[in-house]
Parts: sequence; structure tokens; C-alpha cells
Amino acid sequence: MSIPDLPVDELLAQLQAVLSAAAPYLVALGVLGAAVWVWWTIRRAVLVRQALAGRVQVEAIPTATFDPGEGEVGRWARQLGRMHYAASGVPARGSAVRLRYTAVAGTMRCYIEGPAAAAAILNMPGFAEVEVRTQHGQADIGPVRFNGPGGTP
Repeated sequence: MSIPDLPVDELLAQLQAVLSAAAPYLVALGVLGAAVWVWWTIRRAVLVRQALAGRVQVEAIPTATFDPGEGEVGRWARQLGRMHYAASGVPARGSAVRLRYTAVAGTMRCYIEGPAAAAAILNMPGFAEVEVRTQHGQADIGPVRFNGPGGTP
């Protein structure tokens, strides 16, 4: 069978019949897809707003002899970089970690801000010679404790 032998008119007629029969379903599928996309976008925006509204802040206070090594800095950076995984269910935009440095009366202060879902990770010290203090009435955030076998701490 060669190309000139193909019944092009019949093929086009069949294609037109199939498309005209499927057109309402394709339109409905397109509308449904657009509705799902709008719902997902709105849901994600709401989750981001909730995460940004409920952030926690801790202060990192180094000792006078604080001098971290390259390995400690890398480990701490990886710990902060994995904050997104600790804040499960929060979109990446709402689970970002913010480091703020300020100077008060000539003393530099470091604040770490992150999602409330990952508050226990923020309270973990990243360096050996740094104390982490919870800020502004967030004393209810405590360390993570895992139960042993049989439910005993």
C-alpha cells in the first residue's frame, strides 16, 4: 500500500466524527483541570500564609571562645537546610529559615526564625559553644523526647 492509495477523505471524516463526539468530554476535562489547578493554588497560598503567620524565633548566643571549625559550620548549614523536611505539609516558601543578625548596644545578636512545625529543630544547638534561647513567650516549646520500647521514656 502506497501513500496515494490511502483514503484520506475517509480518514478525515472518521477523525472529525471522533472529535465531535469527544468534544464535550474534552471541554469538561479542561474545565475540571482548571478548577483543580485553581483549588490547589489557593490551598497552597493558605498553607504558606498560615506557616508564615505562626513562625517561631530563637536566639543563638555564642560564648566568648566561640570559634567553629569548617565541619561544624557545614553540619549546622545542613541542619538548617533540612528544615523543610521537618515542617512536613508546609510548602517550601513557608518553611524557609531566616537568619537575622542585629547589633544592640554594640553586641551582635543572631536570631533564627522558622516554621512552628519545626520548632524542636530550631531549638537544637548547632554548635558546641552556642546557647539557644526561645524568644517571646515560646517557653512551651521543649526538646524532642523519644519513648523507648514499651512506652518508657
